[in-house]
Amino acid sequence: MPYVARSERVQPRPGEPIEIQLMSERFLDIFEARDISTSGAGIFVPYRFEGCELKSPVDLVITLPKGQPFLAKGRVVHRTKMEREFFGVEFIHLPEARAQEIAHYVERRLAEDMSRKTTL
Repeated sequence: MPYVARSERVQPRPGEPIEIQLMSERFLDIFEARDISTSGAGIFVPYRFEGCELKSPVDLVITLPKGQPFLAKGRVVHRTKMEREFFGVEFIHLPEARAQEIAHYVERRLAEDMSRKTTL
C-alpha cells in the first residue's frame, strides 16, 4: 500500500459514518466525524454546541465503519462554522495500534476515491 502522510485526511463514505463519542468533565455526546487522519478528526457538532472550550482535553470513543470501538485522548484545537459546525480534535498519545488502524482506513478510503475517479 502507498505511504500515507500523517496529515492525510479522508471523509467517510456516505452511509458509513465514523462515530465519535466525545467526553469531558462538562458533557458526553455522540457525533459523526467530518473527516479523520492519524493526527486528528473533524467532528460535526450541533449549531451553537456549548460546553467544550478550545485546547480542552477530551476522551474519545472512536468507531470506524465495520470496526470495533476504541478509546483515544485528544484536545479541541479549533471550531469552524461552514455548512455545518464542527470541532477539530487533535489526538494525543494515540497508541500505535490505533494509529495503524486509522492509517489503514485512510489508505482504503484514498484507494476507493482514486478508483472512483479513474472510472468516471
